[in-house]
Amino acid sequence: MITFCEQAKKRLLNVQNLPMTVATKLFHDPVLKNEVLEELVTPATSVFFDGTLGLGGHAEAVLEKYGRIEKYVATDLDKQHLEFARNRLKKFDKKLALHLGNFSEFSTIFPQERLQEGTASVLLDLGLCSNQIDDPEKGFSFMADGPLKMAFDGSERAEELLNTVSEKDLTRVFRDFGELKRAPILARKIIEARKEKPLKTTGELRSIIETHTHPLERKKTLTQVFQAIRIEANQELEHLQKFLNEALEILQKGDRLGIMSYHSLEDRYVKNTFTKATKPETAETQFSLHTVVAPAPFELITRKPITPTKEEIARNPRSRSVKFRIIEKI
Repeated sequence: MITFCEQAKKRLLNVQNLPMTVATKLFHDPVLKNEVLEELVTPATSVFFDGTLGLGGHAEAVLEKYGRIEKYVATDLDKQHLEFARNRLKKFDKKLALHLGNFSEFSTIFPQERLQEGTASVLLDLGLCSNQIDDPEKGFSFMADGPLKMAFDGSERAEELLNTVSEKDLTRVFRDFGELKRAPILARKIIEARKEKPLKTTGELRSIIETHTHPLERKKTLTQVFQAIRIEANQELEHLQKFLNEALEILQKGDRLGIMSYHSLEDRYVKNTFTKATKPETAETQFSLHTVVAPAPFELITRKPITPTKEEIARNPRSRSVKFRIIEKI
């Protein structure tokens, strides 16, 4: 029997020969599709920037519903994703500006692409695509054995990291990015194992973690370990920080920025950044401790983060942890 993973991989590799109506049915609807359409896009939106294009699900939904949007600018680090999305969106080809790269290059890419008229809607969906998780060759999941890659561009960053990092730094990675209570023990066991032979596969890493973790805690611990390694290998939080710093400076009046985060580290950073951006600047004076010296540059569109409905979680269980926050430049 052909597995979902094998089907998905085959279609990504042979995308030009596939009927897109058939191929796209293999992939679930993009996360919070309706919320993106209703909350992130405004009547004035003329250009949409998608920093995490993936398989083009959000792009297709936006362009299908809003014919008035003149340009769809997007980035992705995965060449196969860009190829798939370009073919999927070929009827909108004249509106597309697709770039192979990281969303942290926003300040370089977007100013050259935005239009003089109208406003911009900017989206980051920080979750992994299903095909990235389900394909063992990409190395993101502990569910099947594969090479230690975990890099969005296909390089073997996780293998290099695990075989060269010091015990102290690996402990920091597990503690800071995986929020693991047993970070020192697990880091030490990995260092001991690699002295015997270099780590090459996700199965080898999984075996080490399982051997030194209580059976009832194994799945949660493996999830945290793989998350921590992926974040460090791809410098995810650094790229997010760079993007936010630059986007908040570049966005113009009426532009909206929405970010979907899937774990507490990302969401905490996005929440704190948005909160700061939506508060007026104050200063102490002779008469008051909280005199407003500059109005808030942004308005919070989502007072509380948007989360998926029970129906969406049932359709796509991987959406269960997403939190979607939106702000608008004022």
